[in-house]
Amino acid sequence: MKKLLNKLESPLNKNLDRIETFIHTHETVNFLFGAVFEAFDGLLRSSKHTAQTQPFIRNNTDTKKFMGAVLIALTMGWVFPAMYFYGLQCVISKLIVSLVVGVFVVDVIWAIIAREDHISEGGFVSCLLVPAILPPQAPLWLIGFGAAMAIIFRNILGGVGYNLVNPALFSRLFLTICFPSLLATGYQMPFVGIPDLHTLRYGLDTITHATPLTAFKTDGTITSYFSLLIGTANGSLGETCRLALILSGIWLVKMKVANWRLPVSYFGSVFIFSGMFLFLSKENVAPPIFQLLSGGLVLGAFYMITDPITATYNQKAKWIYGIGCGFITVLLRNYTTLSEGAMYAILLMNLLAIPIQSLVVKIRYRT
Repeated sequence: MKKLLNKLESPLNKNLDRIETFIHTHETVNFLFGAVFEAFDGLLRSSKHTAQTQPFIRNNTDTKKFMGAVLIALTMGWVFPAMYFYGLQCVISKLIVSLVVGVFVVDVIWAIIAREDHISEGGFVSCLLVPAILPPQAPLWLIGFGAAMAIIFRNILGGVGYNLVNPALFSRLFLTICFPSLLATGYQMPFVGIPDLHTLRYGLDTITHATPLTAFKTDGTITSYFSLLIGTANGSLGETCRLALILSGIWLVKMKVANWRLPVSYFGSVFIFSGMFLFLSKENVAPPIFQLLSGGLVLGAFYMITDPITATYNQKAKWIYGIGCGFITVLLRNYTTLSEGAMYAILLMNLLAIPIQSLVVKIRYRT
């Protein structure tokens, strides 16, 4: 295996160097795709830049490598599974609209006004998340509007690396307030079986159904755990196949892009609190495993709360942050009229991250 990798290393480096030279010698291409290329390049090979003065940090993971890993994990975690369950036309059209409007229109205009060298790779991550958290039958104009709002909110709230809350979730909240009927419907049943050319392109005919959480709220129906895991139950476009999300999320943890404390504390607190509430009031609370595998909890646990910008950076504070997300999620799901609580819980904890961090540091150092 090592011999094979050594043989591939030389031609890979040559081709990457050629692409890098082409991008850097063409101003427009560098402006649009320079940051994204650097992100993927950082994943494939070590950075060429090394520190010349102290402090020397023994870690080659930088922002570019971080974003590249997230883009790959999102593609494997929701894009490819969604293409199978909902058809190529459904997924690709939404991705194109989201990226074109969010990145190549709004982000480009912002970068020109701000006189930046190139658009940030963070815009690609946000615009890849926007279709994932919307219904499969969401109209394309809603996808484009959501992507535009995500980029605008990100820049207004501080820009790349300084945004106060997750841009994609904030956009989803904005759309929920403005277009509640569109966000409450359009949950198409995913395709199940061996696809032919028609289903691979278009997916299943537009048969809508209540989401698992809504069905439980309405009549107490508990969807099959296996169905929730592999993706045969309906939901938002990117939350369907939770097995793929879990595997890609574990890869992010292994790559040290996602801190394991956050998803572990989130999953653990949801399981424990839902079990406690179920013991106290059996009629209103869904079982713990159902809570873990339904809604956008898995997507949020690996791709939302692990965002190092909006989460806490102290290791102990991360446990408090994750437990807070879990408690609020269970509380909203079971004791309010809302069927899904993950989005609101994560946004609220985004706002509480700085106070939690400050409190933990003060207690730790008794300042």
